[in-house]
Order: sequence, then structure tokens, then C-alpha cells
Amino acid sequence: MPLLTPFQAAVGGVCVILIYGIVVEKHYVSKSTVFYNILSLLLLLASIELPIAVLAGMIFYMILGFVVMKAHAKFLFPAFGCKTFGALALVLILQGEGFLPYLDGRDITETLIVLLIFWILTALMVNLLGYLYKKYL
Repeated sequence: MPLLTPFQAAVGGVCVILIYGIVVEKHYVSKSTVFYNILSLLLLLASIELPIAVLAGMIFYMILGFVVMKAHAKFLFPAFGCKTFGALALVLILQGEGFLPYLDGRDITETLIVLLIFWILTALMVNLLGYLYKKYL
């Protein structure tokens, strides 16, 4: 008998990514972290149901992350680090399970905009926690 449901395991995995981002990525985001987050996004996209516009946006984000990694554009690495990616993964998982409000009855563009707003808000909260952790601990 499993201890966790697939949803609980997915949220737990995202929490591990977020904690890693807060604790370890205090000063910089490494190229290997960007690479593994891109691979994690690929697995996440293969395991949840998304509207086609959201899926297209996530594929674009994944391709952009690969280009940034290959170009060694270190100033853009935080956009694909654990705090930012973890926030995205959490929003996608919650959306897939129907936990996010304001998505019922919306068209694809509005859904994409609402998810983007939730992603930005979640990433801001996680980065604030990271800043507080770096400053006080």
C-alpha cells in the first residue's frame, strides 16, 4: 500500500526542488541545475494534462532554457533555476488537479494569462523566502 498518492508525490517532489532552490541556490544557478530543470519540465509535461496553448508555452520555455544553457547566458540562468522552475511546476501540478481558481469556463488565452499570473506570484513568494533565508540564516 503506497503512502502517497501520485498528486502528493508530485507536490512533494516540487517542494524538494523549491527547498533546494532556496537553500542551495543562494548565490547563483548552475548550468547543471538548468539542464535538470529542463529535463524535469519535459517529464512534467508528459505526465499532466494541459490545454494546447499552455503546452505550447511550456515547450517554448523549455526550448528557451536549452538555448540559454547552450549559450552560457549565465545572467538568464535564474529564469530556469529551481526557485523559478519549482514555482512553475507547482502551478502546473495544481492546475492539472483543478486546485487553481478562476480557470473554469475560460478560453485558452485567458487560461494562459491566469497561469502566468499564478506563476509570477508563486515565484515572487519563493524568491522572497530565498532572500529572507539568505539574509537571516
